[in-house]
Amino acid sequence: MAETTESTEAAALVSEVEALFKIHGVDQRSSELLYAHPALGASPISLRQDGSDSAAFVPGTSTVIWPCAYSLGDFLCDATAAVRVSDDPRRDDPAHAASLGAITPETLVVEVGAGLGLAGLVAARLGAKRVSITDATTAAARRNLEASGLTNATVDELWWQRASWRRVRGKAKKQKALDLAPSGADATCSDESEPESDQDEPPDAPDAAATVASVLRSLRLATSISSSGDSVNEIYPHMIVASDVCYSQGRREMQMLADTMGALCGFETTLWLMFEDRGDCCWGTLQHFWRAAESAGLEGDPTPVEEVTVLGEPRTSQRRHNDSERLLLRLRRVRKTPAE
Repeated sequence: MAETTESTEAAALVSEVEALFKIHGVDQRSSELLYAHPALGASPISLRQDGSDSAAFVPGTSTVIWPCAYSLGDFLCDATAAVRVSDDPRRDDPAHAASLGAITPETLVVEVGAGLGLAGLVAARLGAKRVSITDATTAAARRNLEASGLTNATVDELWWQRASWRRVRGKAKKQKALDLAPSGADATCSDESEPESDQDEPPDAPDAAATVASVLRSLRLATSISSSGDSVNEIYPHMIVASDVCYSQGRREMQMLADTMGALCGFETTLWLMFEDRGDCCWGTLQHFWRAAESAGLEGDPTPVEEVTVLGEPRTSQRRHNDSERLLLRLRRVRKTPAE
């Protein structure tokens, strides 16, 4: 009995030490991380990060891992493994497989807000035809891709931008508020679906469609379709993945994210986003995102990670710390935007 008690106490002490070492439930201090899953075979994915003990660490940025990346990687691996051995007659159709979260040899993938690039590297290791790993700051993801030796992925700079139609509509609403306001009163727009003013946005700021053009072009070059006579916008990814892109941002940034994703989407594209409730403003941010996504022509629904299934069956991965606080968002493009 004494030995059992000592073992239990020792295990509790180890768990407590591990918890103290982690930030947000993940290791944001070590310089190297490993991600393993049976679907990837015996060799794990190695990631280098500029952890909180590093001189290159920048708080709140892509220099470190964030927890939802692991959960999203688990989902992609679980879905791909399950679909590959299923009797689904459409399992090799990349668009259909993407709608289930699975990767095929023909799948085109874009990771948005990639940070270290884990989800994109997982998709590439699972055998996607081409993966574009994107972020506004690409150094960390580029370093990890180069170390991986994968040749079916690229790292591309992508800044989120709002769509031009949204800017026009926002300015029109602002002008309407000015016209209706009593003389000398402070005019405000009561419609929260749009910002009250675009005065803090440079007039020459790129449109969302323009910013994603190079990403779509890189996917096109990975296909066997001839470039003659085809518009670059005729090639869209089958899957867009993102994790920890909604946390405590405001309405404008969520519009930028939704518009950028909308510009990347075709009608056969499926978006998978992993979200975690960390308190503070997270739910407000998620509400901003849903509202912006709807106006950008995207619709979907959230599922608690612990309830996510693949082909109607429970997932096989071991659950991670705080999975109970996470939602997996699945969206599709269902209509055109006002500018189309």
